[in-house]
Amino acid sequence: MIYVLTYDFPHKKTQDLLFKLKLKDYNVTVIGTPWVERKNFTPLIPHRFFKADNIYPSDLCDKLGFEYRKIKSLEELEVNDYILIGGAGIIPKKLTDSKKIINSHPAYLPYMRGLDSLKWAIFNGQPIGVTTHIISEETDTGWLIKKQLLPLHSWDTFHSVAYRQYEMEINMLADSIEDIKTADLEPLSKSYCKPQRRMPHRYEMKLIGRFNKMIDNYND
Repeated sequence: MIYVLTYDFPHKKTQDLLFKLKLKDYNVTVIGTPWVERKNFTPLIPHRFFKADNIYPSDLCDKLGFEYRKIKSLEELEVNDYILIGGAGIIPKKLTDSKKIINSHPAYLPYMRGLDSLKWAIFNGQPIGVTTHIISEETDTGWLIKKQLLPLHSWDTFHSVAYRQYEMEINMLADSIEDIKTADLEPLSKSYCKPQRRMPHRYEMKLIGRFNKMIDNYND
């Protein structure tokens, strides 16, 4: 049995993950938690510009033949098998201590913990990639399952990179149940950098220039 944690709300990453798990013929139970409205912030350059289909996870589970359970709080959750994070808020310590909750983070950890990791990687000239890991209590730390660099091309745009990184994130999360069987699960460093917050507009205004400078170094 594989569990997927998500919001009880249409959610793009969860939808795409469930389709991937269906193709792998996994037995899946989806755990729906209350949607948490986050502080409103409108980026100058959206990197997750693709929208979720207007279908709730309970209805999608019906279509895919998966079980769906709705809970009021993550405190209700008991962890016996691996749980993949489709979408979630802050995970309680009692759950992170189980060492069975798997996340895919859109960054080549330990570089760029936290939010807007793609943007910060470009801004700081750091590697771009995706990491799957068992989570710990601190943001984007824990135990490494797999990390992979995203190839860049001279013809890339910011949005083509963002989309390919997103696809890699979904594929690696769906593959993580198999990958974990051969992973060394080495601890991820938390001292390399602090978790980032949303990129302020004054930095976003310089982002495309930084991206173009990065791409100039690639010749196909």
